[in-house]
Amino acid sequence: MLRARSDAAKDKRRQALLTAALDEVFEKGFAATRMDDVARRAGLSKGTLYLYFDSKEALFQGLIESLAYPNLEIVEQITEQAETLQEALQGIRQFAPTLIRQTDLPRLMKVLIGDSQLFPDLVRAYREDLIERVLAMIAALLSRADARGEANIADPELTARLIMAPIIFSALWQGVFNQNSEADVDLDKLFEIHEQMMLKALEIRCVS
Repeated sequence: MLRARSDAAKDKRRQALLTAALDEVFEKGFAATRMDDVARRAGLSKGTLYLYFDSKEALFQGLIESLAYPNLEIVEQITEQAETLQEALQGIRQFAPTLIRQTDLPRLMKVLIGDSQLFPDLVRAYREDLIERVLAMIAALLSRADARGEANIADPELTARLIMAPIIFSALWQGVFNQNSEADVDLDKLFEIHEQMMLKALEIRCVS
């Protein structure tokens, strides 16, 4: 097997390994997944796999980073660029179905829940690198809205969890119960309803 010489070729091989790894751990669980099987599924040698990831834990950490960081950037753009809280909630509502339907985060969450006791450090990294950072972004958004009198928010940190709750639940539903679209949910309608409920609960008003 020839080594990848260009950065583009290296990125392509790395992504192939990450995709294969997610497929393996999703089907077999973290404990039963072997590095040999990941390499074989990716169509690469085990030696090539170890050039990119020196352990199964490093491979899984790479999965977390590859799936979390791009979506974190989108949430950051929504929360930072929105001129009003209502606009930000609308942006979150529009992005949530895409996050669940078109990314592998639901599958990764299923693996984390199923095998969390086997790799607590990686679970903590997922919580810190994705969940808590998203919650902090939304809490900061809520704090700014409260400070300028746009909404009535007594506890931004806990309110951020209420905003995220249906997204987390829907991702779990997708990864655990709806793998073959046999228990599909109208996500667009669900998040539209949730947005309207939050607008009323937060008493959002225009600020001149």
